[in-house]
Amino acid sequence: MLKKQLFVFAILFVLFSCKDGKNKGEVITDPVVSETKDEQREQYLSQYPQVPETPAILNAGDTGIAVYNTCVERYEQSLADLKKVSDELGAKLIVTILSPEVGDAITISGRKGIPLIQSISKKIGLDVYDCMNPLTAFAVQKITQMPLDGHWSVNGSKIVADLYQPIITKYSSHRSTKTFTETERSSVFGDLDPNQDVALDGGKNLPYQLITNKQGFRMNTDLSFPKSKQRILLLGDSQLYSPFLDNSQIFTTLLQQRFPDAEIINAGVIGYTIDDQVSLVSERAKYAEPDIIILVTNPNDIGDFYFTQRNKMSRVKKAYSPTATELTLYQQLFGSK
Repeated sequence: MLKKQLFVFAILFVLFSCKDGKNKGEVITDPVVSETKDEQREQYLSQYPQVPETPAILNAGDTGIAVYNTCVERYEQSLADLKKVSDELGAKLIVTILSPEVGDAITISGRKGIPLIQSISKKIGLDVYDCMNPLTAFAVQKITQMPLDGHWSVNGSKIVADLYQPIITKYSSHRSTKTFTETERSSVFGDLDPNQDVALDGGKNLPYQLITNKQGFRMNTDLSFPKSKQRILLLGDSQLYSPFLDNSQIFTTLLQQRFPDAEIINAGVIGYTIDDQVSLVSERAKYAEPDIIILVTNPNDIGDFYFTQRNKMSRVKKAYSPTATELTLYQQLFGSK
């Protein structure tokens, strides 16, 4: 039993080891969104530097449950905001639940979070697909780069592409009529630095090739206008970005090969929450004129609405004030600074 627990702990540790990738400069540079600093945010970052994992929140007794419930409310509001933005673009928003944290590696956040995301999505009126359940048929070592890292392996990426193929096929007829003029449209649509072709290793000696197009997405081809094919915009964090795999190996590239009559757009950025994806679409990604928007979310995204995670990783770099209960939990987990 102890051996199994240690194995699960190791999986969880590496699974989220890229969470701070933006700050460490291991995988990507900070998105070019705002050069201004919020003094209140800087104060929070200094005073409350620790970010708890979702299982730690859920295992922190009544205080942890109260904070988790607050995070659930924030998750629901952000998902509703994303639907509103998608509706304004005439794009069909689809929710997919995806994480390699399955089988022996699943935690309390997965067991509690999956049904919550399904319930919230249906309440808002969104189609939702649990892509984690089929992954339970595979050992974690077969779909990730364990023991070095918990993100997708080459084999795992192929399996994930298999899971998303029928979803994309189902919505192949949906088209949006929303367009932007050349003067309205910005030159960069994603949050990655555009026109990159670099070798990275994330500090783990796992070298991979990162290619971004001129619009700042992790894809090999540029988008042109007027569009002639259906555009499918995928939003997510590291599970979508897929660190430690070459562009040719990530599941969105594999899907692009299977759907030549569509354009598959990977807008994944490590550490992003739905808050970030809402602002990304509102400010930039909308100019890609997507017909379909697929949210790649996972159960731990709920806990990411804790105030220290939001202050540390938010793309808009604004201050998120803690509630009294969040502060109590912080002191309970980390003590006073």
